[in-house]
Amino acid sequence: MDIIRKYYEPDLKKVMRIWYDGNLEAHDFIPTEYWDRNFGYVSRLIPRAEVYVYEIDGKVVGFVGVDEGYINGLFVDKDYRGMGIGTRLLAYLSDFYDVMELHVFENNLGAVRFYENRKFIKIEEEINEDLGEVEYKMFYKKPREEE
Repeated sequence: MDIIRKYYEPDLKKVMRIWYDGNLEAHDFIPTEYWDRNFGYVSRLIPRAEVYVYEIDGKVVGFVGVDEGYINGLFVDKDYRGMGIGTRLLAYLSDFYDVMELHVFENNLGAVRFYENRKFIKIEEEINEDLGEVEYKMFYKKPREEE
């Protein structure tokens, strides 16, 4: 059975594994040391953030972190990608947020296409100060329902 639910403390180890592996796979243009350096910091932030996990038969296979409509990250375990989990997580958030924003690296082509296919538009291009990589700021506004 598939469910989306709020993150709770026992999820941390699996969420961090998905975060770490997903970043290494999606960002081969960023040194591994960057993710190693940030692992502890992110693992301390996750329990205090608004995070929702996607669970299949009791196993956490994806998650999304959001702050007032700003998506801090959306990750799906590599063995479960292409099954619509990321799309369902975004749809879940759109029940709470009419407007969402995020940043995605220009070189993360799969993520850029993913968000564009879900009606996010690029509104800015900027340089990530830590890495010197180009990032897109992307924006989504939920369509008004026809009356």
